[in-house]
Amino acid sequence: MKLIYLIEDFSIKGGAERIISEKVNFLEANCGHDITVVSVYHDDRPPGYRLNKSIKLVSLNVEFTDNKGNIAMRTLNRAATLMTALRKFNKIVKDTKPDIIFFTMVIGALLLPLCRTKARKVYESHSARRFTPYSRMFGLMERKADAVVCLTADDAREYKTAKRVEVIPNFVNTPDKYVADYSVKRAIAVGRLEHVKGFDLLIDCWKDVAKSCPDWQLDIYGEGSLHDELQRQITRCGLDGRVVLRGRCEDMNEAYASHSMQIVTSRYEGLSLVLAEGQACGLPCVTVDYIYGARDIAEDGYNGIIVPQNNPEALTRAIIRMAGGQALRAKYGANARLTINKFDRDNIMNKWKELIGSLCDKK
Repeated sequence: MKLIYLIEDFSIKGGAERIISEKVNFLEANCGHDITVVSVYHDDRPPGYRLNKSIKLVSLNVEFTDNKGNIAMRTLNRAATLMTALRKFNKIVKDTKPDIIFFTMVIGALLLPLCRTKARKVYESHSARRFTPYSRMFGLMERKADAVVCLTADDAREYKTAKRVEVIPNFVNTPDKYVADYSVKRAIAVGRLEHVKGFDLLIDCWKDVAKSCPDWQLDIYGEGSLHDELQRQITRCGLDGRVVLRGRCEDMNEAYASHSMQIVTSRYEGLSLVLAEGQACGLPCVTVDYIYGARDIAEDGYNGIIVPQNNPEALTRAIIRMAGGQALRAKYGANARLTINKFDRDNIMNKWKELIGSLCDKK
């Protein structure tokens, strides 16, 4: 069976790009599908993640939209970018003759209803719709898609006019390392250094955490456009050496396992793969109740502490409570390893195989 996966920029080393690469590798290796990954934008960087040798990676080489000028000019530029991508993508679809096309990200949602093909069309959501740019324009996509796949049931409810909506969360690979020492006084936060991840809020909270728990250190892993701004905030708050921006890590399992608490402060998420990964390694969590998916992974008082969004005082208290209880961390960490089984890779990929099979049966 021929499958096409459309993604905005496969050079980005993000969570969505990683899970898509692992998913197509699995489908090719275990199901024998003929898969083409199409990356829309031109980028001189190499692919962010490895693909099996038999998977074709094609770039449309569309230039990034020029966002200079007034609103009218920016809108025209974005429309021109979309039309260029559509023209090039339609040619690939015509040459490939796929059975199913998976459209991802914003540009995928906009291109899906415009794509000329007899293939089944699936929109694969990787972020909460209400916070996704141009989501008000998704109505036509909903009506044209043969299926919409969401990461959480809460997000699935946003797609009220779709023919078919499925909830399939991302999977978590079985870790090769686990937290072994809950006496370690190091907390970890992971994600892109962007506004959505809320690291600015976390750094502010850490000022009070550092006063109550002076021996604790916070390590923030990730890359992004706010690196320098966050570093200035750390220095301004007098937290140099207590809050450290660690950058990108090639072995996150080892990073998770060397800490004894995970903190998630996202303003919104598709699901939060990093929270699930930390739980799989046995990390107890302190997480805000972000939209959507915190409660799909964490259970307050069982494997972590969940606090309301936009409540820095509650977040600070929860971090201090977790930091002050080694036995609590060990208990919640042990429970975390038990509850993560629902994100097992084979279980999740079986749902994808069932979806693909049902779509092809209707052809």
